Amino acid sequence: MVRLFCFLAFLAVAYGRHELYEGHQLFKISGPAPEIQILDGKLDLLSTRVQVEGRLQALVRLSPEVRASWLQYFEEREISYNMVVENLAEAFRQEDAQVQAAKAAAAAKRTDRTIGWDTYYRHQEINNHLDELASRYSNVLTVVNGGQSYEGRQIKVVRISTTGFQDTTKPVIIIDAMVHSREWVTTPVALYIINQLVVDTVDRQLIEDIDWVIIPVANPDGYEYTHETDRLWRKTRSRNHTGSDQCPGIDGNRNFDHYWGTVAANAEPCSIIYEGPEAFSESEIRLIRDVVQENIGRAAMYISLHSYGNMFLYAWGNNGSVPDNGDDLQHMGDTMATAIDALALNKSTPYVVGNAAQVLYFTTGTSRDWTRAAGVPITYTLELPGYEYNFEVPPTYVDQVVKETWAGIVAGAHLVRSAGFSVFVRLEVMIIALGLVLWNSRI
Repeated sequence: MVRLFCFLAFLAVAYGRHELYEGHQLFKISGPAPEIQILDGKLDLLSTRVQVEGRLQALVRLSPEVRASWLQYFEEREISYNMVVENLAEAFRQEDAQVQAAKAAAAAKRTDRTIGWDTYYRHQEINNHLDELASRYSNVLTVVNGGQSYEGRQIKVVRISTTGFQDTTKPVIIIDAMVHSREWVTTPVALYIINQLVVDTVDRQLIEDIDWVIIPVANPDGYEYTHETDRLWRKTRSRNHTGSDQCPGIDGNRNFDHYWGTVAANAEPCSIIYEGPEAFSESEIRLIRDVVQENIGRAAMYISLHSYGNMFLYAWGNNGSVPDNGDDLQHMGDTMATAIDALALNKSTPYVVGNAAQVLYFTTGTSRDWTRAAGVPITYTLELPGYEYNFEVPPTYVDQVVKETWAGIVAGAHLVRSAGFSVFVRLEVMIIALGLVLWNSRI
């Protein structure tokens, strides 16, 4: 009787919180790239796909109130469309049921760890798990309370090193996840990387020769909000800007100080790509900035985990040009993509590697571009698989996503630790240091 009551209570909450999307539909659209690109910020582009012969694909959400007018708009501009989800609220209710069922099954069979790769966990559960790992593996893993979110949640930073970050000859790899709060599958990938490095230690060289910094939940406020109120919430939950009472939060991946403030569409607070009142206005994004800057002398690679689209995207997103080390970016991306594709499901789209603006569309204020400009030689936005489920990757697929992505991370990490790449990194650092000296001499 108690279990029945709890299940009914869960259903009541689930049905109530998804009413926001009752009758909303998802449409897959395809059209000339410029026509699709200008929709960013005007519509909720839940995903975009690679340009093919000048055409770009995207997934958009349309409410009943605006559906007819937008479909007419598409027809007038030669944008094809077809509906892929008839009622978004019902899709979210099904996702809730799957997550809860998977969590109950996992709890019944798992005894050796608090988190597995079979469902999704809440922010506090994840933090508890990280603290437990820090206690059990204190010789190689340290969990730092990196800072607090706008609503006061603790953001954990995981540092993995066999030498306590004291060996300055070792390169550093930095990974963050959950900058966009609706992209649930990103955090399990970050947690699995930690597990493979420290718990199972499947490749000792990866921690003997490399130091790692991983932020599994960069936007905890938004993440909790997706569980409690709005499954499609993307931004932070801050209220530091004009208009925040009606439209709180900013897009964390538009808040970095790289061509920030140069696109008018990013300045609208109610837009899902709102860049914020100033660069690094968000405590969550300042934390990522600080982690990168603390390790800038040794940081060899930075990856920001996102979902979805099966892509490794590199700079520069603001103008479509490629950094001086574009060949290295392409080569490493291809290497990681090949490793992932070798383990991918047959229905999964092969990974695409390329310049973000050329593959998709122009963007400013992204972590990928800012970290590259700051001096990290290899930086990517990594878009994980969504299959036919978009952001709602069912718990049954989490194990597949984390394992195939880990294969890509391993391939990239071994390139980082290779002698040739290490020389390249040291040259990059020397050039950056020289540039800073010359710049300071002018002041």
